[in-house]
Amino acid sequence: SYTSDTLGSMESQALRDAYKKNFLAKDYVNAYGHYPPETAARSGRQLRSIFHSDLVQGDTLLEVGSGPTIWCSLLASSRFNYIVLSDLVEANRFELEKWLNKDEDAIDWTTAAEAIADLEGYSDKKKGASEILERTRSAIRKVVPCDVLEPGVLPEEHRETFDVVLSSGCLDSAAADHESFQRVLSNVANLVKPGGLLVLVGVGGINSYPVGNIDFPHLNLTKDSLDQAIADAGFQMKQYESLKFGAVLGYPDVFKFTLAARKA
Repeated sequence: SYTSDTLGSMESQALRDAYKKNFLAKDYVNAYGHYPPETAARSGRQLRSIFHSDLVQGDTLLEVGSGPTIWCSLLASSRFNYIVLSDLVEANRFELEKWLNKDEDAIDWTTAAEAIADLEGYSDKKKGASEILERTRSAIRKVVPCDVLEPGVLPEEHRETFDVVLSSGCLDSAAADHESFQRVLSNVANLVKPGGLLVLVGVGGINSYPVGNIDFPHLNLTKDSLDQAIADAGFQMKQYESLKFGAVLGYPDVFKFTLAARKA
């Protein structure tokens, strides 16, 4: 058992329980899982440029808090042949397994794969998408539980270190306050090999976001708070990009960020 000090604030623990109880995978995918083409291209280019840069050494990648989506894996599988997906919510892991098993009622990621085929320069987008989907299925080795509030993050039998640890929209959603965010980041840092890379994609400037009929709290990050948390977790910022969205969900200054940081 872990103390509340180890796990982060009571608010963060309550938020974790809310995700387990109320997070609906299909509602999330409907709301956020399928990017408009322009957004997909921009986000895809940013991640692809990091994955194929000399910042990356090795070929193993862990995605922390995958949710029910494989968007990041579709991009990552062009560079990494050993990918592990993880999520807190059992229903999200179930959706990922359904896709891997080609179940009839699995979420269809063909449109996303076509967007990535465009990025990768395929002349035949349909053929490219098919190859990317199969490539990604081969690269994903397993789907495991994770809990970023726990010091080990992954279950002991699945705990290992990775060349790259990626998290998109998870860490900023899992922590209810900046102190918990710092602790979560330090927990995740333990899964990155020395000299390895942490890649974070997230949103700042919001306090909550809806999934279906439920509003989930969201940590209101700023560039300064990100810089501080990254440094305190033992990383050196290597790349940072942000895009201002303006007014979204009733918040005036929403921005999306993508960063890559090297572990000392």
